[in-house]
Amino acid sequence: MSRRIARPYAQALFAVAKPQGGEALREVNEALQRAAAAFAALPQLVRAFEVPTLSTKQKAALLEEVVRTLALPPLVERLLFVLQSHYRLRFLPAVAEAFAQACDAFFGVMRGKVEVPGPLEAEKRAALERVLAQLVGSQVVLEHGERPELLAGFVVRLGSLVFDGSLKRQLERFAETSVPLGGRHAGQVG
Repeated sequence: MSRRIARPYAQALFAVAKPQGGEALREVNEALQRAAAAFAALPQLVRAFEVPTLSTKQKAALLEEVVRTLALPPLVERLLFVLQSHYRLRFLPAVAEAFAQACDAFFGVMRGKVEVPGPLEAEKRAALERVLAQLVGSQVVLEHGERPELLAGFVVRLGSLVFDGSLKRQLERFAETSVPLGGRHAGQVG
């Protein structure tokens, strides 16, 4: 539900920022992510805009203070005031996510996740991003996650694509195709 509500706000902001160029899109995206993180970190701030005990004037002053503290550009400021006037500030993280996805599509970026058994060095992640970029024809940005049960190797998820190069999966494949110990299948006459 929050995506359905958030998407039109993100699309409208993108439509206004896009003619200003790539740098403006990056600036708005970065500021929107900061604002969303601030509101997510302070749920009581969102509640302050939803309680009827604060007047519209008090809410506007509070939002002005948030905008000033976070040094938000005018486009993001206007979005926050629109969200606040429609009692939709709680959807700011979803708006920020939808806007970031629109920016990724505009810049040709695919985001995904790489899971490995332990820590992943930045150089190895960058090398993997370069190889995947050649495969999918887009810039690839990977988030790192740890899954010790993989044993070795990695699993990458890029949208609906999954690249499973883990030792765990290789062992599973081997077990599926291997002949049972003893060299004979059940029911074979030798």
